[in-house]
Amino acid sequence: MAYEAYFFDLDGTLYDNRCGMVDRINSLIDEWILRVVPGKKDDVATFRHDLFLRYGGTLPGLAVEYNSDYYASLKFCHDFDVREYVKPDPVLRENLFLLSGRKYILTTSYRFYAVRVLKALGILECFDGIIDAVDVFPAPKPSEKAFRRALQITAESDVSRCVFLDDQPRNVAAGHKEGFFSVQVGTEFPPDPFADAWIPSIRDILTIPQFRTEG
Repeated sequence: MAYEAYFFDLDGTLYDNRCGMVDRINSLIDEWILRVVPGKKDDVATFRHDLFLRYGGTLPGLAVEYNSDYYASLKFCHDFDVREYVKPDPVLRENLFLLSGRKYILTTSYRFYAVRVLKALGILECFDGIIDAVDVFPAPKPSEKAFRRALQITAESDVSRCVFLDDQPRNVAAGHKEGFFSVQVGTEFPPDPFADAWIPSIRDILTIPQFRTEG
């Protein structure tokens, strides 16, 4: 089957989590939590993780349960120089251009941060659009609403011709359930049983047989 559209997660998928950027974001999220819920100082990491599991993201959970300013929280938690953590990746850039089909970002981060990361990686021009945290609020991945909203925004009508790539097993399983060809990326988590394919790095995307172009 020829796939027509690819939806890529950003953090931990288009770059390796070991670079430390997600740790930086989580640290800033902890700071924001303590602004909104000061009493959580002693268990802020547990509190953050609990909201992440229940809402698909800590910040939407804070907005829903504690009336946190969602836009302000997104800006605060992503307001740093991403070039300290990621560098241009010419191999990834070449492979993305060789991948036939439309390409989108589907992230629980926000658009301006996503653009900065894509620029830092040197791959912004590889993508046709970005679906961000605001677009899918209050139900980010792994909610089925996030996937359906992404299809609606991009006007991709045939999910059977769409691919979803993510590092988080539960997101991969959710994408598979919605009908995407779902690819788990990275070695941080064991491959989910519902993953249609697994690759150790996004650089390996063209090793997936279904994505190879004949001739």
